[in-house]
Amino acid sequence: MRLIRQDKSSRSTLLTAKKALVQGAVFASCIVGFNASLLSAKTSAGITQEHSAQHATSLSEPVYLDPNSTQLIEKMKNVISWHRELVNQGGWQNLSLDEVLEFGSKGPAVAALANRLIQGGDLTHTSCISYSTLSQAKAIEPCIFDLNIEQAVKSFQQRHGLSVDGVVGKKTLRELNIPAKKRYAQLLLNFQRMTQFSGLTNEEYVLVNIPEFKLRYINKGNVILKNRVVVGKPSWKTPAFSDQIEKFVVNPTWRIPLSIATREIAPKVADDPDYLAKKNIEIRESSYIDKNIIPADEINWDEIAPYQFKHFLVKRAGKDNPLGEIKYLFPNVNAIYIHDTPAKNWFKQTKRAASHGCIRMEQPFSLAKAIIEKQGLDVFNDVNQARDADQTRTFHLKKPVPIHLVYWTAWVDETDTVNFRTDVYNRDKNLHLLESQEAMIAANYSVDKRAVTP
Repeated sequence: MRLIRQDKSSRSTLLTAKKALVQGAVFASCIVGFNASLLSAKTSAGITQEHSAQHATSLSEPVYLDPNSTQLIEKMKNVISWHRELVNQGGWQNLSLDEVLEFGSKGPAVAALANRLIQGGDLTHTSCISYSTLSQAKAIEPCIFDLNIEQAVKSFQQRHGLSVDGVVGKKTLRELNIPAKKRYAQLLLNFQRMTQFSGLTNEEYVLVNIPEFKLRYINKGNVILKNRVVVGKPSWKTPAFSDQIEKFVVNPTWRIPLSIATREIAPKVADDPDYLAKKNIEIRESSYIDKNIIPADEINWDEIAPYQFKHFLVKRAGKDNPLGEIKYLFPNVNAIYIHDTPAKNWFKQTKRAASHGCIRMEQPFSLAKAIIEKQGLDVFNDVNQARDADQTRTFHLKKPVPIHLVYWTAWVDETDTVNFRTDVYNRDKNLHLLESQEAMIAANYSVDKRAVTP
């Protein structure tokens, strides 16, 4: 079924108006929320929807607010308030460890670790610490790294994107020692990003959080699917933007980029005339979809200069194709798309910034299955037949699915867990918002800057 698209300009105008309306409603609720006991997510979402409805008369359709997004914003307000109070109390203690701490370790260092885990909310109780306030915590000897502490360390590692082994080594220690003031500023920055999130008005959408290396498919506020992904390496950054998934291709071919074709492949063909045949690559004359195939021996490969090649190299579908068995297309100026990959070992890594910008998905057919089920498309048999026959086939969605590639380094997930991630592309750092409490974000959202020591 071929997609009939709404006029882009009218759709863009409507979405811009809806987005501005939603942001205004969210902003109004946030000003109140920072200085008082915060409302529940459910109550706040209702107030925000009511506020929006009062101002929606100028729009040609009612404003939908995604419950997942509005609850996320409300949860972030609570987390920001909690961290602000923690900063006002002096933050958490810095740990200085001379050895790796793990199950069975003993001594003052374990007591200090337990105190830090209590301050951050990962440990609720321990026999190691006696305190009346966090700043007056005192260690009780002997302190043993028991199952309670190990589980708290694993919780901390999980929500900071670390390898979850319950052992406090260099990487875990580094994250433990990031100051509370910096985490507070990180939350403020990401709160601003979330209030500008285009998905606030989507009933159905795909969300890829780049620093988390995760993809979610969300439908009417419910997280239907969650998958690990590989994103662009720092030298080939995956951009943050929004678009619409229009179709997916089973057993896709790969149009080899001009840089790779001329700088890497051409010299290999010059040395081995059978190289293209061995690698299942063909030469298409005028475009990557051209059916006219050029024989390799008609080209003088020794004379090809970088970026100078008038034909197109295309790798046929197959098990060694870098795009795997499926790719999802949302045509954009960045030429970014989601695809399968034969390099499955990457999904075992905690840091998965390794591609040339496109997004590799761990269980790539799961997204097609979820969307097909929700949209009621009768194409399951056709998809399976194409897979079994190694046939390249394109499937158009009945309704385009919005996709949002975001860069959130701090958020509250669907299990109400506060998460932080490494600023893999230095986008937080480059905004200079994590080093100063005089940041624009704090001013815009009416945080009392005097309550936090610069």
